[in-house]
Amino acid sequence: MHYFTKTLLILTALFPAIAAAEIQVEQPVVFATQKAGEPTAVFMRLTNTGEQAVSLAMAESAVPSRLELHGMQNGKMLTVTGIDIPPHGSVELKRGGLHIMVFDSAQALMPDSELPLTLFFDNGETLPVRAKVIAH
Repeated sequence: MHYFTKTLLILTALFPAIAAAEIQVEQPVVFATQKAGEPTAVFMRLTNTGEQAVSLAMAESAVPSRLELHGMQNGKMLTVTGIDIPPHGSVELKRGGLHIMVFDSAQALMPDSELPLTLFFDNGETLPVRAKVIAH
């Protein structure tokens, strides 16, 4: 009985975190770089399974670098303050559209390695992501 009670308490404590998990990430990739500091971009599909719109507010990496949310307007890249994901909808971060720029990376990103990221959303959710480094 003690084991059952302990398990129930742990699951009850985790329920808010499980219930809040509304964002799913698919196919996160980043283009390889030749040298440290060379800019590159991260792409992925973000799906919101929740009932409310959610916005990607920022991204960080364990690799020292500067990450910015970007979009395109009239063929020019611009910084955006968030990337909105509608309820029960998806947003594609892709070349020529919305994406996450990586600037000033402390190391070159080599093909077949991974770039660890943390995505921060305006609903308080954070997601660890490992973007696969691919050749252009």
